[in-house]
Amino acid sequence: MIDMEKDGKAIATVEAYVQAYYNRLTNSKIADRLYLDLSQLKDAFNHADAAAGEEPNLDLAVKYLAPETLQFLEGLQDNLDNEGILASVKAFNALYENKKEFVNMKLTSAVPLTAEQKSRIMDKMEKRIGEATFFVTEVVDPAVMGGVRLESENHYFDNTIATKLKEMKRHILKD
Repeated sequence: MIDMEKDGKAIATVEAYVQAYYNRLTNSKIADRLYLDLSQLKDAFNHADAAAGEEPNLDLAVKYLAPETLQFLEGLQDNLDNEGILASVKAFNALYENKKEFVNMKLTSAVPLTAEQKSRIMDKMEKRIGEATFFVTEVVDPAVMGGVRLESENHYFDNTIATKLKEMKRHILKD
């Protein structure tokens, strides 16, 4: 069992994993569910009386976890002791509670984008919207021909060649 209090490297590993997992979430509903599940898991630890040597009832707590939460915990397999679980819950909750807004975003492009391209696009979107957690679903649609389209419940940005051609056609036919 790793002593998470003494092993800063283990804590850093858990925190890096949680950050990477959080960044890969595809929508806010999954983040909400993870937050709820991890909070319940934390409660199971809090109800156990460690001073009396009582262990948390993880069998009961894990029984009702969502598949996404179980997948999250599987990634902690090297640190899947009580301290590792608590450190991951703390790290995830800190990320979740720190963000002001959750935005489910659909990013459409003609070809798959590189990580650097996606990062630049989302940085620009964050400047327009403000600080938020973006859950991005990528769609490759050759019909857009080039450029990108970003869509969410409250935001729409279309800088695709297909849209520009339609606007040009409409303008020409209007004259």
